[in-house]
Amino acid sequence: MKILKTIPQLSTVLALVITVIILASCSSSERLLSVEDMEPASISNQELMDLVPDYSEDLETLKGNGRAIVSEPGGSDRVTLQFQSDREKSLITIRTSIGIEGGQILVDSDSLLIYNRVDKYAEKVSLQQSNLTSIGSLASLNMLDMFNFTMEEDDIRGIFENDEYYVAVLNNRTQVTLSKKDGLIQNVIQSGGEAAYSRIDYEGYAQIEGFYLPRKITILSSDGSSQATFLVQRLEVNNTLPPMEISIPENIPIYRI
Repeated sequence: MKILKTIPQLSTVLALVITVIILASCSSSERLLSVEDMEPASISNQELMDLVPDYSEDLETLKGNGRAIVSEPGGSDRVTLQFQSDREKSLITIRTSIGIEGGQILVDSDSLLIYNRVDKYAEKVSLQQSNLTSIGSLASLNMLDMFNFTMEEDDIRGIFENDEYYVAVLNNRTQVTLSKKDGLIQNVIQSGGEAAYSRIDYEGYAQIEGFYLPRKITILSSDGSSQATFLVQRLEVNNTLPPMEISIPENIPIYRI
């Protein structure tokens, strides 16, 4: 059935992380900038880092839910996601539009466990597996890290600017676009062939208990052919989370890939 295919697609949205949803090929693409059309910035790496909100120490957990659309060649799917995440793990529960639980995904530091409740099937995949599909590989994204993308001062190789945005080019060729007005990240573009995704777009930032977090996240697969858009409906920060684990019946084998 298609549920197993849908599960890795939607862990992307978190992977996190969204009403009517306009897919990234429309409004989000307007913010894609080329450093060739920009000037070298007049600020230092440290000044840029001072501008960007960094919650890597203060934001410890996230919990919430939302609606997601996954679009790929041949069609699209709409589902509801419930998620909880700390810096080590993310647990995502996927439900159909009528509330039926289709499965769960557990992402930790080195593996991805997928449980297809409908087809009674489970598999565990190393995040370093080279044979993951382009959409499935996005599941390697921790939900909390997706909502709060962070970088270090030493990671920055160059900074460019125009009237509205800075673009930081990192040592691994990642490009991070952020607003001059408030330092909020607009998108992250990966150019490396082994990257789990090619682009993440952030929109609709809102303040939640002192943290500015996006309410809409759109992720494009590494080959650019598929995308997942997540619209957050509820978000809680720094609450105590229950243990993140998936209860798989003993009669269901876990296939390891």
